[in-house]
Amino acid sequence: MTRAAMIILTVFILLLSRCCDANRKLLVFLIDGFRYDYIDDLQNLAGFREIVENGVKVDYLTPDFPSLSYPNYYSLMT
Repeated sequence: MTRAAMIILTVFILLLSRCCDANRKLLVFLIDGFRYDYIDDLQNLAGFREIVENGVKVDYLTPDFPSLSYPNYYSLMT
């Protein structure tokens, strides 16, 4: 492959990846003091029901720092 073709291909891939990622957003809910079985009662929690049906839900998570919320939040984001 010639050098010019390689440069054109690289620019095309970079432009394509930029336009696809521009509209994607991530929203993460981190809730402290929320018992594990609260989410099982989705009839009374309409907002959470919609999030579970249209989003992603983690069934189990092993915390890095079991008794401290903020360090766990920070480790999730990095």
